[in-house]
Amino acid sequence: MGKIRVGVIGANLQGSWGVGAHLPALAALDEFEVSAVATSHLESARATASRFGVPHAFDDPRALVAHPQVDVVAVCVRVPAHFELVTMALEAGKHVYCEWPLGRDTHEAQALHAAAEQAGIVHMIGLQARSAPVLNYARALIANGEIGTIRSAGLTHSSDWISHPYPSMAYLQDRSSGAHFLSIPGGHSIDALTWMLGDFQTLSGVLKTARREVAVVGTNEVIERSSADQVVVAGELEGGAVATIRLSGAPSPGTGVRLEINGDDGDLVVVAAPGSRGIQMSDLALYRTRGMGGLEPVEIPDAAYRTPGSLRANPPLNVAEAYLRMADAIAGKKAPRPDFGDAVKLHETLDRIEQAARTGRCL
Repeated sequence: MGKIRVGVIGANLQGSWGVGAHLPALAALDEFEVSAVATSHLESARATASRFGVPHAFDDPRALVAHPQVDVVAVCVRVPAHFELVTMALEAGKHVYCEWPLGRDTHEAQALHAAAEQAGIVHMIGLQARSAPVLNYARALIANGEIGTIRSAGLTHSSDWISHPYPSMAYLQDRSSGAHFLSIPGGHSIDALTWMLGDFQTLSGVLKTARREVAVVGTNEVIERSSADQVVVAGELEGGAVATIRLSGAPSPGTGVRLEINGDDGDLVVVAAPGSRGIQMSDLALYRTRGMGGLEPVEIPDAAYRTPGSLRANPPLNVAEAYLRMADAIAGKKAPRPDFGDAVKLHETLDRIEQAARTGRCL
């Protein structure tokens, strides 16, 4: 099989996720080549194509999807456009890598999952924390019984949630967009914890919008934040462990990410430095307890990485690891994971958290 040809929709040089993560990731992998990029304007698409040596540039995603030299469509644009673009790719019979969240809500995600299954293509969702070598190594230690039976776990994500948005980022304050604090940092955090330790068997939740108004940079327009910026989830996991997740989107820089896992025979701690934007896109370090109260760093062996040695930093690292899983799926070696079915499951978990917070019940 020759190289897998990827068309990236959403690849503007001005700070897009496609340029910051997908294009560098794909450039480092021998299994792939980027054959096309698309942005809203032909000039910006051509600029990206020139920077990364991509042969085709479009201002119309339909042209990218229809191009015969595109095998995989990567959807890296705003969440409200995911449904239309993913549907377009599925109808063209192309494999799809869609960034999380899959849709604006669970209904859209369910429809896309059903359509992808019917199309018979490889579909993957960008929950790239599952591809992080540090988390995979920690998960393997747990599975091998290195810290005994897991009794509890706690994850804290603390960072500024765009308290001074540029106009292009203002939509992230809007609950109806499907792209907000609970769905993005919350979704990635919750998925990472439950993928490592098991789903919530029961949970309760608290959601609060602590800062209801934010000013848009450059215009000073004051807009309303209709989504939560403070989240607490607590419950019991399927394996019996008690777990808590606290997400703080306060205007402060925040303390980063810390995941603590406590077992009968020891503890694991995963941390990302202050200023880190999320567990899925940050450089992580792993520690474990030794003796009475000492934390020692755990070295991640080279075997935990599939990417070339030149790629050891995020955000491209985890995305590249995810693409290698996609290559395995396209070659028929392994099932694609995480896929759109995993996305639906996470959408449903977020709905459950919102319901628990709204009703004050443990669900």
